Order: sequence, then structure tokens, then C-alpha cells
Amino acid sequence: MKKGKFTGLILSFCLLCMGILTGCSLVETDYDRYYNQVVAVVESKKDSSKRAEITKMDLISGYQSYGYTYEQYYGYSRSEAMRATLDLLENRLVTIMTAEEKFGVNSDGTGLSDKEKTYLWEQVVGSLSTNLDSYYEDITGTSSEEEESEDITFEGYDKTAQLIKNDDGSYTIKSLNETEEPLANYHPKRNRDFNDAEDRALIFENFRDDVLNSNENYQKAYSNYLNDLLASEYGQNLSTNAVEVFEREIERLYEVAYENYLLEKYSYSNRGENTSSISASQIVNLYTNKVRASYAQYALENDSNYDSDVQDSLNEVYYFKNDNDSTKFFTVANVLFMFDDDQKAEYDRLTALREESIVSEENNKDPEYTASEYNQDMDRLYGSIKPVIRAYNELTGIYEEVELASDDDTTVNDIYNLMVRELETAQLSGDVNIIGDQINEYIYEYNEDTGMFNAENNYVIGIDSEGNAVSSFVDSFEEAAVELYNSGKGQVGDISGLVRSEYGIHVLIYTGVCENLYDGITPSFTLSEEAIEKLYTTRVNILVDKTYFDVLYDELYADNFTQFEDANVQYLKDTYFTVTEYSGRFDDLLE
Repeated sequence: MKKGKFTGLILSFCLLCMGILTGCSLVETDYDRYYNQVVAVVESKKDSSKRAEITKMDLISGYQSYGYTYEQYYGYSRSEAMRATLDLLENRLVTIMTAEEKFGVNSDGTGLSDKEKTYLWEQVVGSLSTNLDSYYEDITGTSSEEEESEDITFEGYDKTAQLIKNDDGSYTIKSLNETEEPLANYHPKRNRDFNDAEDRALIFENFRDDVLNSNENYQKAYSNYLNDLLASEYGQNLSTNAVEVFEREIERLYEVAYENYLLEKYSYSNRGENTSSISASQIVNLYTNKVRASYAQYALENDSNYDSDVQDSLNEVYYFKNDNDSTKFFTVANVLFMFDDDQKAEYDRLTALREESIVSEENNKDPEYTASEYNQDMDRLYGSIKPVIRAYNELTGIYEEVELASDDDTTVNDIYNLMVRELETAQLSGDVNIIGDQINEYIYEYNEDTGMFNAENNYVIGIDSEGNAVSSFVDSFEEAAVELYNSGKGQVGDISGLVRSEYGIHVLIYTGVCENLYDGITPSFTLSEEAIEKLYTTRVNILVDKTYFDVLYDELYADNFTQFEDANVQYLKDTYFTVTEYSGRFDDLLE
């Protein structure tokens, strides 16, 4: 993980304490008293009855959930990390108390609509299930979602801003409602209320029934969940009865859900008029700065990680080296017609037989399995692969597999010939984006390479100065990709033949060379029509309608709103609240 600045301190802390915490290694005679010491108090200046406390246990839990990242990834000392955690906890309380006053609500249900109450009830149910699933995954090594669902969806990108050119030649940026009001699309079937005794009891009753009716691994997961809850409460003189332990856990999950919802609602209410507008010149300047930084790293400082960075993190590289000694990179999309389990087993068997025969030949013995026999068997094996065909369901947003009739003899070759014809037509348009949209259809309608679904980038292949491939792909894949590249003369949309590998049959489609958007090191250092228009129309990945403008705008918007939120919470603390810290009560945690 790379170092970087913290952003969105309020919202990024919303999930604090969502996980199960197993306590701390500190040893005290009176654990209950030790953990429940108040280390900070947040109190309203207008109404002293409105106050909230942060205990030592809260601080330890906050550090274990989030605060340790300051130390692990950002070079903070233990003391600095713990104090940063305490500051975040204080900010969270200040924001929640402000939101409660603004919206006239309370965690006991006061002021909450039936819709909000039901949402919070369902959040608790979902969190309880999610936590159990995490224990199940630890036991089985496989998530329940992976076992239960293989839904294939195209997430795409919802544009958040539009560039408008004015009559005088200047540019303005129009927001496209990048966020929706919380619960705008939430429509519960029936009302529930966590603060209603019957509805609340139903949470654990249904949870326990589900566990009892599940397999042995889920029952083990339940036991592990309970044991960790007991460990997290060690020394606090609380009941160890399983029902009561989970009642406290359910209460905790509700408080987290309630607070997170308030934070989201409060954040949404501050958007729009309070955030500074973003100009076209800011977009160009941010891109220029990124290119300069990338140029300095890879061209001037000659960072040896250039080749691996391009292959592993293409979206983070903004300058591509173009000297004769540098590796030249390009991308390809992969449509895979995959072996089923039986076919893969047969492939392995035939390969092993042929390898044994090759050894015999090298020892001047007659091969039991000749090359000709091997090639014939492989031809039959690859010819037996049946293509998967999917159709898009507009109601569910899922690409669902089409059940072919028993007499349907559609082959991989039939699909390939269709792709060739359609891509040739798309290439005639001369529009790279049209070609990209056409390729994207194949990814979701026929492809079985899960790495291509909703990928940020296509597969990156390099060719070094000596003409050798630079990649981690199997040889046949590399060779087909390099042939498409054809010494830099490939055209976007060019398609390979049927490429065989140990996974099945690949069809590679050339999606472009990795090159700088501008001939020089950077675009114009001042706003120009060429610069902003090129950023606005050039896709980061031709398969998705997300341009460099979109990437840069989203980053600026997030930074601007984060700065506003940080300034806002500091203003609230200084103006409307008194924060008292008792540092002597947590000095032992700073070492």
C-alpha cells in the first residue's frame, strides 16, 4: 500500500468498530474499571445535558479498528496514532450530536420516520449476517457470496459532471447530481422498529434459527463469533449467557448503524452550495501536475519499477517513456472460452502423456504417444468446448446465461466469426469509443475470464528494446498479443485468431498502445481548448465511458468536500462544543 494523505476523515471513520474486536493485551486487576475510564467528554455549550463520553475501551477499539493504520502506513508514532484516533472519535461525536439537533432525531427512535427505522433495523440484520459470514469464510476459506452467487453485471460509470463551452469560449462545469439523498431508492416491504421489543427480539430469533438450520460450518462460525464477543467483554462483569451476549452485540450494531446513517445524512445535507466549484483550469492543472510527477519519477529519476508499475497499476502512470531503450506497452482485451472441469482434466492427462513420450524420444525409445496423436486429441478436445452465451436482463441488470436447445450446435468458431465481422464494421466508424463498446459486449456476453469483468484496465503487455515480451501471461497468450501489436502498427479492434492455452481458447482484441496524450512532456500549462477537450473525450479504458476528465473531476471534488468537512467539524468543535480530555487516563496507551 502506498503512502498518501488521509481524506474524508469523518466519512472514512463511519465504519469504525463495525468489526468484532477481541480486546487488548493490557493487564489490569480491575478490568471493568480500567476499560470504562472516561478519557474525553464532548459537551454542548448550549445545553450541558447533551454530552457524550469516550471511554478507554472506545479508544482502544478505535485504534484497533482504524488508528493503527496511522502507525503502520503513514509513519506516525504510537503516541501520535493514538491521539489522532481520539481526535477522530471526538469529531465523530461532535458531528453526530450536531446532526441529531439539526434533524431532531435520537437513537431511541425520536424523530425517525418509519422508513428510517426500518432501514436501521435491516442494517442490524445485515451486519449480524455479514459478521457471521466472515467467520464462515475463515473456517471454509470460501465466502458464502462466492458459493451462492456468480451474477455477472456491468457496473460501468455514472458521470458526475458535464463540461460546457460558453459563447465567449470559456468553460463551466455542471454537476450531474453525483450523490442521491440517503434512502432515496430504499423501499421497504413492511415497517420494522428496533426500539419495538418484538421487532428487536426477532433479530436474534431469526439469526439463531438460520444458524440452527445451516450446515456444520455455520454453526462453528456462530460459536467462534460468540467466543470473540465474550473475549471482547472480558473483565467487564457482564453476563456470559449467549442470548444476552448477542443482545449487547445487536445493540452495538444498531448504534453503529444509527450513527453511520446520521453521518451520511448530515454529509449529504452539506453538499452542493457549501462546496467550492471546480473549474476547467483546475482539471488541466491537476493533470499537468500528475504528468510532471510521473515524468520526474520515471524519466528523470529513472525509477526501476517503471515496467512493473505500468503492468500492475496502469491507471496511476501518467507519463510513458518513449526513448529507444524503454519498454513499449499496449493493452489487449481477452475473451476466454474456458475448459470445464472434465475437459481440463483431459488436457492435463494428454499433456502428461506427451511429456512422458518426449522423454522416451530423447532416450532413443519409441514414443507410446506420438506428436501426431497428441495433436489430433488436442484438436478434438479444444473442438469440444461449448461457448457460454449470456443475455442482458434489464430488470435485474444481470447478464444471464442462455439455455441453448439440445440441438443447438453453436461453436466457438461461430462466435469468433461473428466477432470478426462486427469488429470490422466498428473499425470502419473510425471512433475508438464505438469499438470499445463493441468489445465490451463480448466481455459480458461470451467471456469466462472473470478478470475482465469491471476491470479498471485491460491486460498490459510490454515489448522491450530487444523485441522480447514483458508480461506474466502464458506463452501462447504473449505471442498472440505481440503479433497483434505488430511492431506498433496494430489498430484498435484488431482481433487475434483462436489462441489455445491450458485454460481453454482465448480471443485477444487489441485495445491500444500506452502513450502520452500530448506530444510534449505536459499539455499547455494554461487552459487551452485542446487540453480540456482532449481530457474530456479520452477514455481511460476504451471499454468504459470514463474519461480522464471524469477521473480528475472526481478527485478534485472529493478533496474539496473533504477540506470543507474538516473545516466544518473544527468550526463546530470551536463554536458549539467543549471537548475535555483526561490525558492521564490513557498515557499508558501512548507508549
